[in-house]
Amino acid sequence: MDDKFSKDNILARWLDNRLDDNEKNELESNGELNDLKVVLDDIDTWQIEKFDVEKGLADLNKRKKLVISPAPTKQNKFAPWLKMAAAIVVLLTAGYVTFNYFINAETNFKTTVAETKTINLPDGSVVKMDALSSISFKEKDWENNRNIQLNGQAFFSVAKGEVFNVITNSGSIQVLGTQFNVNTNNSIFEVKCYEGKVKVTYNSDAEILTKGHAAIAKANKLVHTTHNAKNPEWLDGFSKYFETNLLQVVTDLEKYYDINIELPETYNNLQFTGTVPHNDLNTALQTLFSSMEINYKISGKTIIVD
Repeated sequence: MDDKFSKDNILARWLDNRLDDNEKNELESNGELNDLKVVLDDIDTWQIEKFDVEKGLADLNKRKKLVISPAPTKQNKFAPWLKMAAAIVVLLTAGYVTFNYFINAETNFKTTVAETKTINLPDGSVVKMDALSSISFKEKDWENNRNIQLNGQAFFSVAKGEVFNVITNSGSIQVLGTQFNVNTNNSIFEVKCYEGKVKVTYNSDAEILTKGHAAIAKANKLVHTTHNAKNPEWLDGFSKYFETNLLQVVTDLEKYYDINIELPETYNNLQFTGTVPHNDLNTALQTLFSSMEINYKISGKTIIVD
C-alpha cells in the first residue's frame, strides 16, 4: 500500500478504525467531522414508505441540505474527504429510493360495464377479465413474486413455474400450473378448476381442486361441488344459473348491460334456474322475468319490475 496514502488519509483510516489517539483527537477537535457522523448515525433509521414518492424525495432533499450546508470559514485538510463521503451516502440513498419504487410499483388493469379484457403476464400466463373487474400485480418483480390481487371475476391460464397466487378479499388460490376461474362478485367466492390442481383457502377452510371440481363459500365455509364445463360460460357470452337468488342474476345483468334494474326487495331471494345471454338485452330480460311470470317495463336504461 502507498505509504503516503496510509499516513495522510486520516479520514479513510478513521472510517476503518485505524487512527491512534493523537490522530483521533486532532480529527474530532476540528469540528468538521460532526456532519458526517450525523449522517452515518442516522442512515439505519432512514425508511422508505411504500409508493410514497413525494415523501421519499422530500426526505432525500432534507439530507442533501444537511450534508452540503455552507462550510465554516475555517478550512482544513479534511473538508474534501468529508464532502466526498457525504455525497456517496446521498447517492446510495437516492439509489435505494429509486430501486424500491421501481420494484414495488404495481401494474393495474380494470374493465368497465360490458367490457372484457385479456392480459398477458410476464411469464406467459394469461388472465381473461370479466366485466367490472380489476387485477393488480408487481410486474418488475414478477419472476420472484407471482401474486395477483383480484376483484371481480377472471379466468386464469397459468404457466408452470414458481408458486402462483390469486388473492381476493374473500379468500386465496394457490397453483403451480393450471386453468381455473375465480368469481368474487357480490360477496360470492367461487373457484372452478378446469385443468391441473389448485388449493383454495377461505377463512380456516382449505380445499384441493382438480379438473371438474369447484368450491363455493356458503355460511362461512367452503362447499365442494363439481362441474362438466370445458371453460367458464361467461367466456362464451352467457351466464348459467342453478337455483340462484334473483338479486344475484339482476346484479350480473347490470354488469353486462349498461342498465339499472329496479327490483322490489320482496323478489331478492326468488330462485332462478336458466341461461342468460350477455349480448341481447331483450332476450336476457324475457328469459329471466317472463320465465318467472314477473312483469317489467323498459324506460330508457332503467328496467322497472312490477
